[in-house]
Amino acid sequence: MSDRVDLHLHSTCSDGVLEPEALVALVAGSGVETFALTDHDTLAGQAAARAAAERHGLRCLTGIELSASWQGRTVHVVGLGVDPAAAAMSDAVAHRLGLRRERARAIAERLERAGAPGRAALDSLAGHEAPTRTHFARALVALGAAADPGAAFDRWLGRGRPAHVATRWPALEDTVREIVAAGGAAVLAHPLRYTLSAGQRRSLVAAFAEGGGAALEVVTGGAAPHQIEAALGLALRAGLAGSVGSDCHDPALAWHRPGRLAKLPEAVVPVWKRWGPATNRSL
Repeated sequence: MSDRVDLHLHSTCSDGVLEPEALVALVAGSGVETFALTDHDTLAGQAAARAAAERHGLRCLTGIELSASWQGRTVHVVGLGVDPAAAAMSDAVAHRLGLRRERARAIAERLERAGAPGRAALDSLAGHEAPTRTHFARALVALGAAADPGAAFDRWLGRGRPAHVATRWPALEDTVREIVAAGGAAVLAHPLRYTLSAGQRRSLVAAFAEGGGAALEVVTGGAAPHQIEAALGLALRAGLAGSVGSDCHDPALAWHRPGRLAKLPEAVVPVWKRWGPATNRSL
């Protein structure tokens, strides 16, 4: 039952607000029995999440959400069941963390040029292994440069704004290969959130499947029934399994809390029952 599975969650190791241990406690209290911590471009929270899962009697899949590029756009690919010690995964993480650090410095410089406290914001992120724009947004709020994170994006950080910095992440097909080489199943995250035409979205999903992708995130936090149906159609058309994930960053956002997910439609095979299109291994 997908209301007992949540394969897309974030902790303070990327841009979530809860430490891994606190996040797992939230998951346990929500009725979820199987989960994956999928922080952006880092596996730093995995050991703590697994230890907490054992204490709470939960099943924990090793997970990560890797940043990728497709036709000049940033897309996200969740890796489930990856081996953190695999060279392919270590290299994938190191490359992306380097790109994140470069982007953080560039964002700080652009904020300064635009009259915002960019250097102070960057200094406040010194302890973050995987700095994100969300970190900058929160820092700008703390420094009095924005009323809330949304305002920080609207004024400074969003696409087309003064401090927006585009990053050329590794290509989608390379990202899928990295996950597969690390023994994992690649899942295209929240496919309906990307700003694409219907044809472009089908092309994205087809490219993902042709590259060895295993599943599509059919059920996401806050998704309406018609959105789930649209994602289901994309998965079935491409022969992909289905996944579910709240994409929880902050439990204050009610529709992204663990345990609030709709059931995965029966028409699609759950990814946790099928490793990928070329194998019958179970996650």
